[in-house]
Formats: sequence, C-alpha cells, structure tokens
Amino acid sequence: MENPKERIEDILKRNPYLDAKVGLGYDNFLDFTCGRQFYVDKTHFISEWMRSDAKVTLITRPRRFGKTTLFSTVETFFDPKYAKHPEYFEKLRVWKDKKSREMFGKIPVISVSFGSCKGMNYEQSMKNMMFSFFEIYEKHSYLQDSTELSESEKQQFTEAKESFFASRGENDWQAIKRLCYFLYRHHKVLPIILVDEYDTPLLEAYTQGYWDEMIATCRQIFHNAFKQNDFYSRAIITGVTRISKNSLFSDLNNLEVDTVTCDAYADCFGFTEQEVMDALKCQNLDKMRDVKDLYDGFIFGKQKDMYNPWSICNYIRQGELISYWTNTSSNKLIGDIIRKHPVGRKYEIEQLMSGEKVHKEINENITFQYLDGDENSLWSLLLSVGYIKAENVVHKVDAIECDVSVTNKEVMAMFRTEILGMFRNGFSVYNRFVMALLEHNIEDMNDYLSEIAYTSMSYFDVGNEKEARTPENFYHGLILGLIVTLRDRYRIVSNRESGRGRYDIAMYLLEKNQDAFLMEFKVWDKKKEKNLEETVESAFRQIEEKKYVTDLVTAGINEERIYKLGFAFAGKEVLVKEKI
Repeated sequence: MENPKERIEDILKRNPYLDAKVGLGYDNFLDFTCGRQFYVDKTHFISEWMRSDAKVTLITRPRRFGKTTLFSTVETFFDPKYAKHPEYFEKLRVWKDKKSREMFGKIPVISVSFGSCKGMNYEQSMKNMMFSFFEIYEKHSYLQDSTELSESEKQQFTEAKESFFASRGENDWQAIKRLCYFLYRHHKVLPIILVDEYDTPLLEAYTQGYWDEMIATCRQIFHNAFKQNDFYSRAIITGVTRISKNSLFSDLNNLEVDTVTCDAYADCFGFTEQEVMDALKCQNLDKMRDVKDLYDGFIFGKQKDMYNPWSICNYIRQGELISYWTNTSSNKLIGDIIRKHPVGRKYEIEQLMSGEKVHKEINENITFQYLDGDENSLWSLLLSVGYIKAENVVHKVDAIECDVSVTNKEVMAMFRTEILGMFRNGFSVYNRFVMALLEHNIEDMNDYLSEIAYTSMSYFDVGNEKEARTPENFYHGLILGLIVTLRDRYRIVSNRESGRGRYDIAMYLLEKNQDAFLMEFKVWDKKKEKNLEETVESAFRQIEEKKYVTDLVTAGINEERIYKLGFAFAGKEVLVKEKI
C-alpha cells in the first residue's frame, strides 16, 4: 500500500524516471533512457529471463502492455553496439544484478516485429514481411564491412538485404537463420532472437481468408529459425494469442509458453499498483482512488491489480479519467466467432456485463482449424486480448478451470459497445424469436428455433447418447441466450425451487398488464415416447405435478397470465407448445 509519508526522492531511488514528461507513441528504449521521458523500470525482466533455462520463450499479453518497449530494452542491453553506454542502465534494476551486468553489451541481437505483416491478401502481407526482414538486415549493415566474414558471405548478406527491400525475398523463411549465422561469424557469439507480434500475420490471414498460405510460410520461418538453427543462443517470442502448437510449433520441443494465467514474468508487462501510485505521486496527481476504480483489474498469473500502461500514461498526460484503451486488433475475429456460435453464449456474455462471474474451462490455445466449431475459442480470445480476467485458476493438462469476469470499468464500457454490437449484427432471427414468444405465435417460434438449430448448431452441441453433457442443458442455455434481451421487462430466473421441484426457466413480469412465462425442457426419450408430441406433453405434466407455478403466484402474478411452454428436442428437431 501507499506510504503517504514517503518522499518523491525515495520513490525515484527505486524507479528513477517517474517524474519525467510523459510522451505517447514511443516504444524505442532510446527514447526513454536517462530520463528523456517517463519510464517505469521493467529491466528486472532481463535478470528473470536469464535465470530461466528455456531455449525459446513465448509470452502472450494483451496489446499496449509494453511488449515492444521491453523488447527494445532487451536489445539495447545486450547488443554490442550499445556497449559504450552503461549510463543507459546504471540507475535501473537490471544493473543491480551482477550476472546480468556482466553480460551487458556482449550478445548480438536480432529483433524483428511482425506487427506490420498484414494485408488484404497473402501477397500484400508477404511484401510487408519482407520489408520487416530488410529492416533487421539494415540494422546490421556493418556486416558488409566485416573483416570476419568472407567476401562471399558479405555478398550473400548484401544480396539478401537488397532482395528483401525489393520484395523479392526468395527463400525468405531462412532470413532469420542466415542472419544468425552472419552475426555469429562476425561476433563469435551466438545471437539472441526477439520476435514481436508473431501472431499478427496469422490473425490477419484467418480473417482475410489466406490462412493456409500464411500458416505454411510462418511454420517454415519458425522451423528454420528455432529448430534447424545451430547459430542462436536463446529466443523470446511475444504476441497476444497462444496459437496451437500443432498449428505452428509442432516440431519445436524447446518452447516454454507463458500466458496471462502463468506466474512467470507476471509483473514485467503492465504497471503494478505500487508503480501506478508512485507515478501519480511523482507527477503531482492525487487521484489514485479514481484511477483504481476505472483502470485496475488485469491479472497475470497470481499478480493481481495490474494496469494497462497506455491508459495510465494517457491519464497522466491529459488528466482526464476516461476510456483510453481500445483493442480492435482481434475484434473482427471475435465478431466472426460470435456470429458462428450458438446464441447460448449470449446469455453468458450478458452475465459478464451485469458484473457477474462465469465459471469456465478454457483451453488457452487458439486452434484455427477448428475455430468455427469450437466455442472455447471465443473465451480464449476474450481472455488473451484482455477483455476478461481469470480468477481462481486451476491448471489442468490441456486447459484451465477458472472464474472469468470483465476486466475493469474501462473495458466494460468498450465491451458493451463492441461485443454487444457484434451480437446485434446478424442476430435478427433471434430477435424475431423473442417477438414470437411475446405474441404467443407458437408457429413462428417453432420455425425460428428450427432455423437456429440448423444454421448455428453442430452435432456435438446437441449431444449424443455417449456424451456426459446433456442436450437438455445445451438447449436450456440456448433459450436463456435468446430471451436475455428481455431483462428490462422481465426478471428471468433459471433452476429455481418452486412447489415440489425446480423449474427450468421462469419469466417474472416487471410491469403490469404483461404475461409471465414458465418453461420446461425435455429431450425425446425414444424408449418411453413415440414422438416429440409425447415429449412436450411430458414437460407439461411435470409442470403440473411439481406445481411449478407456486412461486410465480406467490410473487403476485395472476395465474391466468402465466403461460406454460413445453420444449421438446431430438437432435436438431424442435417442437414448442404453449398452455395457459
């Protein structure tokens, strides 16, 4: 907690550049060093990473959490071109670690960003990727004059650089591997590889329709750079999502993955609460309570109370407590998934926007081959981009079990406008179902449910005899998702005790002169029932025998205004009937 008596001088001893002027849009460490701009010291990452034994480390964090700036910091610390400038780091945490200090300026670094490697088609994206390769070769142009490389090797370096600039780039998947070789020949030290925004070209390719070509190219690049490469020491890869190893890293057995639910480097990306309090004090801003209320909430591993640097820096610079952080990079993909998935997910999204938690089992891998049929992919994306946070995390073999909720108030505002907008677009059939329900148009209700079943559900959604997950539970969630938009007119209750049992769904009217609804779901039992008509009658009998209307009548609802709905399902076949 904040110590009100602590002097600014004491804070600056542990974080020396918190009182500097805040700039925006900078991500090069050289723009910050020696107090040129406001800078929160994250250099302890270097010491932590050096103590790990992973050959290749993949770190996923939401956008605008300082990944690019930290990469620039790592490059500046290790690369020999900065060896004559220890003053860049002498006041920072990494300099206090003797082992790290001894490595300053002694390891060449290849740092490449795939952030601009995107386009409307594969060719355009590859042109941008080749220019990224040109940039990393240009950084090491001194190799053209190296006395350690042969004339033939210098010519190969020059030709490769020129080909990338001209967007020819034959065998471009070997660009990183070849540069590693040239750097080793010159420095006699195996270089470090840094790849930032590794997933950008793949996310773009999926949404734009050229996934097959791009995944094949990226698989070759990473295979050559990290598997078939004897000329690098270690590597760090960063991005937003954790793309399935089977898709991209299938033969890479030296990969350590640190996602937002892992403890490694938990406080290295984003600002901790103590850092935010210190920064506000050094900037003469006394609004910590309001800042916490709006911006606090991100969780990385066990590290709670993390803040998005972009929001904090904007607030310090502008002094307004408004929403600054927008994460639109993955929103098209999220929108595509929402439109393709069962509407039952909408009920859970509505729960989140009501401030509730939803218990989920999430596989953090994004498996693009199965994106259209895997509801888990939506939750994995929402977690990785920072829209939701995970608490009470239990790690399993290939998934995490956790409670998820919207990250904070700033995200909630964006969540409501963007995510709800995605549901509204293309969900007219669901709105028509609601209107048919209110108008007691049973024929249309049957038609709309059938349309949803045949266009939005897979065979696995509705279950089969061998599956533990019952189809009844699936359809229960489906209907909740359909009617959740009526929350301003009804109190919607699920699985509540009434009479001598538990009804499935009840809609208690909030306004007079409206009808109430009581719903019961039944899956066809072919051993007991001839058809769905008998299944529906079984639902009505249960409503009567268990006296489910008791709770609604006790709430003051006239029994003549209570409509009973029986839903019967057999795979994708649906039948709905209504009784008063």
